[in-house]
Amino acid sequence: MRAGHGYDESGERARMGVKTFAEEEAAPASKGRLHLLLVDDDAAIGRVVSRILRDTFDVTVFTNAREAVDAIAGGARYAAILCDLMMPAMTGMDLYEIVAGLDRPSVDRIVFLTGGAFTRRAEDFLRSVKNPRLEKPFDRAALMKALAQVLEVTPP
Repeated sequence: MRAGHGYDESGERARMGVKTFAEEEAAPASKGRLHLLLVDDDAAIGRVVSRILRDTFDVTVFTNAREAVDAIAGGARYAAILCDLMMPAMTGMDLYEIVAGLDRPSVDRIVFLTGGAFTRRAEDFLRSVKNPRLEKPFDRAALMKALAQVLEVTPP
């Protein structure tokens, strides 16, 4: 399997609306649609969330938080960020701290996705931030409600 994002289990390009950062740069968000970022080390979550949101939002998926940071450091901006809290190498907490230094307004538009397995650090972190969080598994209604909260709009 190729390293990075936008690939299915066989290593082939995913055809679920998941794009690489280079593709995003070449094809900006559709006119009038908000552009969201999803960061989750589980590619299946990326495919499911992309399917759920594809009629309403343009979604970029990264399975590696470092790639997401690189995109933001390179100037990519997103209306909201959906981020897994517990990932290997770089956690959602780490991503939050880095994004705070790169694009401070974006940290208020992060929705954390959690699988329920928390470290003491994660528990303390979640108590210290006001960001919404979704427990996996979540449904479309909960996802849309959390997005509406950070986007300050009425959920569809």
